[in-house]
Amino acid sequence: MKTLAESLTSAAAKHPNRRLHVGECQTSFDKRCTLCFSSAIDYPAELKGKQGAVDAFWDSLGTGIRCAPLVPSPDGRRYRTVSKRKAFIIGKRFFLGLIGVDDESARSYPMDVRECVIEPASHAHIYGVIQEQLQRKEQSTLVQEFNYVIVKGDDREAIVIFNMNHFSSSNRREVNALSKSLTFKAKNVTGVYVFVDEERSKYYLSGTPRKGAQSNPKPLTKVYGTEKLLHTVGTTKFLYSPLSFTQTNHGIVPAFIDQARTLLDLRPEDTLFDLYCGYGLFSLTLAPSVQHVTGVELSRSSINDAIDNAKRNKRNNVRFHAADISVETLPRFFQRPAGGRNSGGLKFLIDPPRNGTSEEVIEFLAEQQPQKVLHIFCNAEIIGKELKRWDRAGYRAVMAVPFDMFPGTAEMEFMVLLEPKP
Repeated sequence: MKTLAESLTSAAAKHPNRRLHVGECQTSFDKRCTLCFSSAIDYPAELKGKQGAVDAFWDSLGTGIRCAPLVPSPDGRRYRTVSKRKAFIIGKRFFLGLIGVDDESARSYPMDVRECVIEPASHAHIYGVIQEQLQRKEQSTLVQEFNYVIVKGDDREAIVIFNMNHFSSSNRREVNALSKSLTFKAKNVTGVYVFVDEERSKYYLSGTPRKGAQSNPKPLTKVYGTEKLLHTVGTTKFLYSPLSFTQTNHGIVPAFIDQARTLLDLRPEDTLFDLYCGYGLFSLTLAPSVQHVTGVELSRSSINDAIDNAKRNKRNNVRFHAADISVETLPRFFQRPAGGRNSGGLKFLIDPPRNGTSEEVIEFLAEQQPQKVLHIFCNAEIIGKELKRWDRAGYRAVMAVPFDMFPGTAEMEFMVLLEPKP
């Protein structure tokens, strides 16, 4: 049986390569990039193929429930608010390139794609400025320290993170000079940071200093500019730090939140638990619809942002906690029936990482007897396994809604609503 990713890739492969504009989806040597569908087809054709693949995938799960039509992205291209490039050297020249998301494609890349059409145009300009500066002879020692360059933001406002394996007084002057040149040539860059990863980890914002190394104990250092980025959803304003998780596609977020509100059927007397809450995106936008919200997230940086955002938006009925989402830590949030705050409904929204929930988390949550659970999946391939756990715990799926959160790619996001079995 094909996975959803394989079905989506097959659907896209049926289309001939579209005609590209100069520099679009190509390297400086005019090699076509094949990391995503956007070099081959336009978004309407991609969306049509995806709908068929999603329908076939959902049928293969055998859930017996309806899957709603695919919710399209308002921006089929130029939507990504987070992008990255891998630093690499060919001969004696420095490049910033796209890499694959799996081991096989990562071996075939990086590729110095000049303009990736699923990213804002300003991202290409930022990478171009950095690459040009670091190809100069006077920067020859600095280029050896670069692992990745990450851009967060859009054409209006963005921050840039240099992922380096070393940053100290010995190269601070060169980094400052690079930052100054970048912010002069790319006016939308409002902040520049250095993230230290001495192990040159596979993931672009992970890694720890080597034991015994005399290095900066803080992995992230501000070089220039703003401390946080702004994201507005309706009337709710969020500021988040460079290391906080943020949705890659901001354009689809309003529809994402509206659908969550509808599926959970939120009411003024309800208590909502938002697990894996990040900087409070769901908690704070849904808070006006319920009596109380509890948000839980492992990242202390994200929780600090969430607390600040609650104060900024005057959401007095929300409490945030920094804790791992595990069967060992969750009980302290459920010491009283339904949160002990009202006689209304208890409802859960969970948005775990790609590998899903930890062992026994689903089973513990089911024991709290929520009226409704909205489980969000950013990895469609684990839906079947997780739904079986809910089924054994006494909850059945009643509705699913797919979102084209990542146009151009074979990734899909699903909301699945669960209710107690009769």
